[in-house]
Amino acid sequence: MSSNFDKMVTKVKDSIAHATDSVRKGFLTLTGESSVSMNQLAEFIKEHKETKTECKYLLGNYYYFSHLQENGIHYYLETNGNYILQLDASTKDQILIAYRSYKDKLSLNSPIKFPKAF
Repeated sequence: MSSNFDKMVTKVKDSIAHATDSVRKGFLTLTGESSVSMNQLAEFIKEHKETKTECKYLLGNYYYFSHLQENGIHYYLETNGNYILQLDASTKDQILIAYRSYKDKLSLNSPIKFPKAF
């Protein structure tokens, strides 16, 4: 019984540490106003321990489809190697970011403001 409790406590501590790190890096602030580049956001999604990634081999290439749910925001990342094809961030009520490599002319390093999410 205490083993399960210890695992739960460890998971809570890890989650708090990760949330604190995310705030420090500028991904999300308490006011909901922050800025982040597409590359930074993609790295955040890839590196997060709760991200679920699926790999598919299509048309002779490997494609990666990643999903992450954190702090009421759903993140979706589609990549071909290190190339970002699609990146979405949304709450249940609004779309925060919708990037498409085939039509968006935004620089991947330009800061994007997150609107108030809560």
